[in-house]
Amino acid sequence: MDTFHALPKEKSWAARLLTTDFCPRANRFVYWLKEPVGWFVLATCVSVIIGLYFAPIGWTLAAALASIIAVGMVWPAIAVRAVSCSLRPCVPHVHEDDPCELEFSVRNKLPMPLWGLSVEGFLDRSSTNPDVATIPTIALAFIRSLTTSTFSFSIRPDFRGRYPDGDATLTCSFPFGIWTAKRKLEDVAPITVWPKVFPIRGQAGLVGRNLSDHGDGNRAGRSGNFLGLRDYRIGDSVRDVNWIATARYGELVITERSAPQSCSVEVIVDVGMCEHRERLAQRIRVAASILANLHDASISLTLRLGNEAIHVMRGEKGFCQMMDALATVPEKGLEKLEPGVPLHHRVSITISPNQNGDIVVCASDPNANRRTKRDHLHRLIKSEQDLGPQLASFWPEVRDEYLVA
Repeated sequence: MDTFHALPKEKSWAARLLTTDFCPRANRFVYWLKEPVGWFVLATCVSVIIGLYFAPIGWTLAAALASIIAVGMVWPAIAVRAVSCSLRPCVPHVHEDDPCELEFSVRNKLPMPLWGLSVEGFLDRSSTNPDVATIPTIALAFIRSLTTSTFSFSIRPDFRGRYPDGDATLTCSFPFGIWTAKRKLEDVAPITVWPKVFPIRGQAGLVGRNLSDHGDGNRAGRSGNFLGLRDYRIGDSVRDVNWIATARYGELVITERSAPQSCSVEVIVDVGMCEHRERLAQRIRVAASILANLHDASISLTLRLGNEAIHVMRGEKGFCQMMDALATVPEKGLEKLEPGVPLHHRVSITISPNQNGDIVVCASDPNANRRTKRDHLHRLIKSEQDLGPQLASFWPEVRDEYLVA
């Protein structure tokens, strides 16, 4: 299907006149002119015609242009095939906007140095200019002959995903830049860029029947407030034995304390198709921040992305499981999604957009009293504003050192 490419209407009429594609059907016949070598070939043909029919100087021009074409195409082709390369990140995953170290090893098999090698297609995707070609991930100015060199680079990926999302290629256009030789880079270790996580002060006041490390509760445990004494049961720890009461009664007596407990929470993230991919990216960053905060409180989580339900494990594995799932969401969202419906027996947190593109976070507890606001939360987060300050005070009650005064 033919397409009509033009600049936005806010550009000047002169810029639109010079950049508008008026004949899209003729593109397939002139695509070879997109490379500078195409114009050199065209100039060589014109020089040959001049030498045949007009003046002998045309042959001199044709020979010079042909020499430039030969060197400009043969040398880059030799350069990308005369080296063995490997590209490996120092860590398998990193958050958005965090520094990441890359190690690029190159072995030059030629008895002469090489110039102008670069790697494209590894971490070239950007959140600021998604439709504009970015600079190569790695570019080398000089490589010594018959040596193996290792270079370290520090980059800051700013968009989530698993990279490379295509084929990482080794390219070279030295010396004239009229043609770019490419070869697929075979030895590449992938890296996962997780969404950015913003810190949230305090913990959610969610109470249930699951043993937790933080929060409220009144079930028996080894920590918390003193509840009373009870007889020893098989399986109790020796640390919980109250030796004073045991000496008084002549039988083993256990000190019973209240332990914090939490509930099972289902987090539903709307990842449907979105025209503005940055709005979806902001929504996923909000989801990652809330999930990290709940996971840090040892709350049992179930993450729903479209039609997929992910039961999050505890500990570091569970955190990686959540971040990997959010990182693999396509940049423009998922298609053919069924509407997420919260389960009636579980606390649910829904993260979805409104008609203005802002982020709406709704938390509800089906077992709580609807007249109270403690277990029900409705927050509006502006996607155009900085997410950090908005998420810092996300929970209405802060349960940490900020509350002590």
